[in-house]
Amino acid sequence: MARGRPSKKAHIVSAACELFTMQGYQGTSIDQVVNAAAVSKPTVYSNFPTKLVLWEQVLESVSEAAEQSLSATFEVCQQSTSKEPLTAWLSLWNTWVSKPEWLAVYRIFIGEQHKMSATSMALFAKFEERLENVLLRWKDLYQVSDDTYRLLDAVTRRSLLLPVLLKQPAISKADLLSELQPIIGRH
Repeated sequence: MARGRPSKKAHIVSAACELFTMQGYQGTSIDQVVNAAAVSKPTVYSNFPTKLVLWEQVLESVSEAAEQSLSATFEVCQQSTSKEPLTAWLSLWNTWVSKPEWLAVYRIFIGEQHKMSATSMALFAKFEERLENVLLRWKDLYQVSDDTYRLLDAVTRRSLLLPVLLKQPAISKADLLSELQPIIGRH
């Protein structure tokens, strides 16, 4: 492999990620991946014997990217600890809900969970754990109690993540802050 060029396997994963993001698991076929990646079908099958194996590799890749991106956002928050805790919290969550491929992971698991293997389920749990780990680092940085953290998480998922997943109008930042402020004010 030439230096600086992605491997065919990585190229296939990238092409498949775009398709899964736009079309979901069921709506994406290996033939579409072959066309999008501009490789032969045997090349795809030599690297990924089934669509599920390909999906699992995409999920691992998306999960790793999510961890890196969230960690970078957290580092910015940490460098400016004078930043309001809720501003930092919302920065993390806005990073999380801004990535179409991350949202596609949720949509696939919500709508197509019955097609997933135990390995897929474990990878999804790892994906969620990466968000949780960064949020727990936020909790420790701002010395937030467990109860406050759980309330913030529940309200944010309902008010921010769920509308984005359901393609509903998002709650305004002001309204979300007014929901979260009384919770954080108790810690």
